[in-house]
Amino acid sequence: MNPFHFRQAPVALRPFSLLAALLVIALPGLASAQTARPDSLPRPVEFNSRGLVFNGSDGFSYFALRFRIQQWAAFATEDGQDGIAHSQLFIRRSRVRFQARVWDPRFTADVQLSFARGDLDFENSGIPNILRDAVVRWQATPRLELMGGQTKLPGNRQRVMSSGEQQFPDRSIVNGTFTLDRDMGLWAEYATGTEGFPVVLKGALTSGEGRAVNTGNAGIAYTGRVELLPLGAFLNGGDQFEGDLSREPEPRVAIGLTLSHNEQGERTGGQLGQYLFAPRDMDVAHADVLLKYRGFSFSTELMRRRAKDPITTDGLETRAVRVGSGVTAQAAYLFANNVELGARWSKVDPHRDIWAEMEAQRQVSGVLTRYIQGHRVKMHLEVLRDDFRDNLTGVTRGGWTARTSFEFGI
Repeated sequence: MNPFHFRQAPVALRPFSLLAALLVIALPGLASAQTARPDSLPRPVEFNSRGLVFNGSDGFSYFALRFRIQQWAAFATEDGQDGIAHSQLFIRRSRVRFQARVWDPRFTADVQLSFARGDLDFENSGIPNILRDAVVRWQATPRLELMGGQTKLPGNRQRVMSSGEQQFPDRSIVNGTFTLDRDMGLWAEYATGTEGFPVVLKGALTSGEGRAVNTGNAGIAYTGRVELLPLGAFLNGGDQFEGDLSREPEPRVAIGLTLSHNEQGERTGGQLGQYLFAPRDMDVAHADVLLKYRGFSFSTELMRRRAKDPITTDGLETRAVRVGSGVTAQAAYLFANNVELGARWSKVDPHRDIWAEMEAQRQVSGVLTRYIQGHRVKMHLEVLRDDFRDNLTGVTRGGWTARTSFEFGI
């Protein structure tokens, strides 16, 4: 018997066999036709500038996931000493961000978590501050956005820009001393002006204690900011990231001014730093300018903090509000091969009231950046010079640092 010979089905069963075969062939097509999404709707899962995105079938809801890691190596010398004085090899940043829009297209929620030790503010607050952002946004009108929760205050431009959108491995020493940081409260942002001259107004009413707060006091922080774009809007939101990656075909300028009053602030840097032994009222002013044109970028920031009677004590130790002023300026050029050369100069001058508590600092640095996938995947190599001066004694000290970072994220 031929093993490959099969008996024919009875004549009565042949129509049913044929129908079954047709159904097997047709059903997948019918199913896909019934569940096919209109061309106007996004795909269920996609990868874009927002990260890994899961889209809802209603056309507006989504859940987006992003992450990034910054690896850092730094080697420093000190004047008068031979060899490397100290070195650092560590994960500078390791963050995960979630964004979602559900139920109503006007509402969006953002959550950002950090996990690297140097990113937790552990030394100053005494707790691991994993939560960075937890904010709900409501697009009340096409021009007005309202927010509630914990996120960045509308301070200096470099601080508001993500650390993952920087031209250097880290922000300037001026930012580190006088910036505003994340806080808990209410925000409002209003876009006005014209297409050729956009104006953005931002305001916040917050606790003033930063993201480590677990208890409060009677003080409130009031922050306002105005941003002017006299030559028109930047391509791809270029006023929100460093470097002219969009290669602006026409000159673009952004000017910003921030004023903030923090009643009964409890930390040396307002929302950052060690806890004071007694609360102090603080006033902060920031002014910044950004210019981009055909791969060239320039930015400068001026900052100042004031407080009456800034020094606090417990009888044995003193802690002071970081009052004083600082200025920083940086410029860079992005070549056609996505290699960028940049330089930065910064200085921090503490107010006379806290000369015994804080040194003046000057820093000059040069950086070579290779953008592999824009700001998402990039490498930095930076060489910088630090000089410190004790204004009471006139004694100066300094040293050189070489640091490199590799950033990878989506």
